[in-house]
Amino acid sequence: MQFKCMTSTLIEGLQTATKALSTRTTNPILEGVLMEAYGNELLLICSDERLTIATRIPAEIQEVGRGIVPGRLFSEIVRRLPGGEVSVTMGSNHQFNLKCMGSRTNIAGQEGDLYPRLPVVSSECQILLPEVMLRDMIQKTEFAIAQNDMREVLTGCLLEVSGGEARMVSLDGYRLALRKAKCADVEREISAIIPGRAIGDIGKLLSDDDENALATLSFDGNRLHIALGNTDIYVLLVEGEYIQYKRILPTSFATHVVAELETFSRCVDRASLMAREGSNNLIMLKIEDGRMYIESHSQIGDVHEEMDVEQMGANLNIAFNVKYLTDVVRSVDAEKIEIMLNNGVSPCIMTPVGDPDYLHLVLPVRTQA
Repeated sequence: MQFKCMTSTLIEGLQTATKALSTRTTNPILEGVLMEAYGNELLLICSDERLTIATRIPAEIQEVGRGIVPGRLFSEIVRRLPGGEVSVTMGSNHQFNLKCMGSRTNIAGQEGDLYPRLPVVSSECQILLPEVMLRDMIQKTEFAIAQNDMREVLTGCLLEVSGGEARMVSLDGYRLALRKAKCADVEREISAIIPGRAIGDIGKLLSDDDENALATLSFDGNRLHIALGNTDIYVLLVEGEYIQYKRILPTSFATHVVAELETFSRCVDRASLMAREGSNNLIMLKIEDGRMYIESHSQIGDVHEEMDVEQMGANLNIAFNVKYLTDVVRSVDAEKIEIMLNNGVSPCIMTPVGDPDYLHLVLPVRTQA
C-alpha cells in the first residue's frame, strides 16, 4: 500500500474515525486504525465493537492495499508532522513509513485482514433526518442519560419516529429530557435505544450549520447505520424495553411560573457556588406572590437571590439538586422559561416559553420542614 495526501486532510480523517477507537478491549486489534487505499480514496476505520466509524478522505493512491496502524500513536505522529503533503508506504512486513518534508517515521503495523469486517445493515427500515435537527436533539438530551445504572436501557438515549415526528428521550431516574421535532413520516414506527457512549460522538460528527445536510438512518434488528456524506457510523443498539416515559409526565399543574431565563440562570449560577460547598448540594426555590426566592446553604455560608416572575396559581417551596437545575438552564435557549409545579415533592416540568417541543422533568428533593 502506498498513498499521498495532505497532512491536514489525514488529520481530519483521523479525528473523525478515532472517535470510535477502543481504549479498553479484550481484542488488541481494535486499538488500531484500519487503512484501506483504493481508487482515489483512503478509508479509515475504527471500532470499539459497539460503535464503528468509517470515513473516506481524498488521496493519491499509488498502490492499493490495506493495513492496521496503532491508532493513538499514529494519530499523534500525523498531528505533529510539518504541513504539506505526506507520503505513506506499507511494506511487505506491514511496517509503515511516513515521509513529510524533512520528517521520516517508521511504525510497525499489522495485516488488514485481521480487522473485523464492517457490519451489514439492511436499508429496508430507513429515514432521512436533517443533521442540524438531529444534532440539536442529541445536545438537548444527552446530559440526562444515566452514567451508571443496573438498567442498561437508561444508559442509552431513546429515539422514536412515528406520525411525522421524531422524539429523543433520556432519563436517569431523577430527571428526564425530551426533544421533539417534525420529520418525514415512516411506514412503520421506529424505536431504538442508542448507547450513551455512542450518542455524544455521533452528535460531534453532525453538521451544526448546513441546513441541507441530511443523515440517513437505517435500522436493522439491534444495529443502526448512519450515513453522513463521506462518513458511515455503525452502532450496536441497547436491547430491552425503555421506560414508558409518557406515563410519568404530569398533565396538570397547580402552579405556573414564567421567568426571564437570563436572570433566572444567573441567580441559579450564583446560588450553585454555595450549594456545591454543602453536603446536600441543594438549591431551594420559594415562589410567593409574583416573586421567586432562590437560596442555598452550606457550612461556610449562604446565598439569597430574588427576582420577579409571572405567577399563576398557589405559592409553594421546592428544592432541587443543584446539578439537575443548572443542567436545565444551560440547555435551554430562549428568552423565558416556564416552570410548572404541583407541590414540593411532585415532579416539576420546565420548558422554554414558545417551544413546547422541548421539556425537562426534574424530581425535587424532599427537605425537612
